[in-house]
Amino acid sequence: MLNDRKDPDMPLNPTILFLPSWYPTIENPSHGIFIQNHAKALAQFTPVIVVYAYSTNSKPDKEIQVNTNGNLIELILPYQKTNISFPFLKQYLQFGNYHLAYKTLLHYLIQKKIKINAIQVNVVFPASIILSLFKNHFKVKHTIVEHWSGYLPEDGNYKGTVLKHYTKQCFKTAKKIWYISEKQKQSLLHHNLTGNFELLYNAIETNIFKPSAQTKNLTVTFLHVSSLVEREKNLTGTFKALKKLQDKNFKFELVIIGGDTNSIEVTKVLQNKIGLENVIYKGHQSQETINQYMNTGHALLLFSYFEGMPVVVLEALACGLPVFGSNVGQLPEIINNDFGRLSEKNNVEDFTSLLENFIQEKYKFYPEKMRQFILDHASFEAVGKQMHDFYLKD
Repeated sequence: MLNDRKDPDMPLNPTILFLPSWYPTIENPSHGIFIQNHAKALAQFTPVIVVYAYSTNSKPDKEIQVNTNGNLIELILPYQKTNISFPFLKQYLQFGNYHLAYKTLLHYLIQKKIKINAIQVNVVFPASIILSLFKNHFKVKHTIVEHWSGYLPEDGNYKGTVLKHYTKQCFKTAKKIWYISEKQKQSLLHHNLTGNFELLYNAIETNIFKPSAQTKNLTVTFLHVSSLVEREKNLTGTFKALKKLQDKNFKFELVIIGGDTNSIEVTKVLQNKIGLENVIYKGHQSQETINQYMNTGHALLLFSYFEGMPVVVLEALACGLPVFGSNVGQLPEIINNDFGRLSEKNNVEDFTSLLENFIQEKYKFYPEKMRQFILDHASFEAVGKQMHDFYLKD
């Protein structure tokens, strides 16, 4: 059953169809938000339709949720998660339900007589499983924007016959492959995934993330914003570095934004084990609230084991907030000495030294340069135009 009560007039002009593997939902509003931002960015120049189906434990109403925002229309379809315990049968049913959900979304597009100019696959797997469903009908080219870190040796999750099969097929016929870090590109090439590569920045809302007249906190305030996944974000190393500063009687606080109830509790246990004090957990927050913390805080900390192009770093720079992180992903190409400092991955002593120098005001940073860099490379206007220019000429 389709939910036509909220159905807007669908665009008749040739449209770019986004086929994402991740996308924000009511249940998980931050999941794949960088893909939604790419859709918003491109929609400033041409109509964009996003189709996304996801499984849920709550009983779905089997209606397509239609969200419209100017040139951007999102078609979101929740379907029942498979809870059978037998592995082979579970995988078979999961595949069937996933495929059926996207057939429903395709039927909706056909019913509305939507003209598709190109398909953009955002994170190749599992969206590549149903790519042919849409390509066979619309007879158009497809592009890729890959965000997944699984190709990186530090992550190591590019494995499995099914995943590799569909990934290779998707890359083989893609007209353009946008990547988010040189390290990611080299990892793709290492796995023999080749094509017409081009770097694409993640897009951020520079109308939300911007400098304000708010006064900085009296106490030095470090900010960490992430999903709190230890194997990626290295909270252990972060806490150990800050504990060394604490032992030297430096005064500061750490504000942590993000994570769910479970990951926050796990992180608190880790913090207490290390003996770090003055840590404040804020959980999930809106972009507007994060912007406020970035304007009252003194620096963003992201001492990760691996990264792609962290959106939170781009948001911080848009606010003029310096970044202290590790030399991973695209960060070495973004963070120069005007914007922050980077240490070697998991070098706690080096990271501690950088933070100590910062507290002692030994560094000079340039918020105006940070802001201009983001406007030039990661604003909706810059990123949307880059994608649109390709679709215009190809």
